[in-house]
Amino acid sequence: MKAKRVLKLNADGSDDRLTEICRTAAQFFYEKGFDATSVSDIADAMKLTKAGLYYYIEGKQELLFEIMNRGMDALEQEVIAPAEMAADAEAKLEAIIHNHAKQIAAGNHAVTIISDEVTALTAAQRKKITARRRAYFDFVRATLDELKKEGKLHDVDTTVAAFSIVGMILWVSRWYQPGGSLTPDDVSQEISKIAFNALLSPTGIKN
Repeated sequence: MKAKRVLKLNADGSDDRLTEICRTAAQFFYEKGFDATSVSDIADAMKLTKAGLYYYIEGKQELLFEIMNRGMDALEQEVIAPAEMAADAEAKLEAIIHNHAKQIAAGNHAVTIISDEVTALTAAQRKKITARRRAYFDFVRATLDELKKEGKLHDVDTTVAAFSIVGMILWVSRWYQPGGSLTPDDVSQEISKIAFNALLSPTGIKN
């Protein structure tokens, strides 16, 4: 379910300013945490007064909800959609892992904080985000189920395996340092190799 639009569009109908606000706030929520981030922090970073920021947002909690929905939109558009076009289950799993890890390593904090700050939402907001997260998890698990039916997966529980894959990807945000020897693409490729070698039988492993 799409989020209610809580931010104001520009006069021309674009949302460049909205995207900038969401990106800035997501960075603060990721680095400081939702509770430790004030509206003033966000307003100052945007070079706005608090009143000016409230022209665009209804409140910090609604802004978090908007950011999380944008994060889920990114997963659906940049991870699920390409995976659905894959030729087979192996290619689908590779697309899921590669594209999700790349989103995290590239610094899309709207994706990162989906798991970190969900408890800060209202019950109704949390229900909507949880449903979208569950749909994504089910997609990952269904891909593993498909591989298992084809005899390409080790004898593992696909629910545990799906949680492990997602957890490994999310952990990238805790250790990856932009500007180092590894690019986001390098990181995503390495995680794909680790996952494939751990989960797929030798005949299904891609080098």
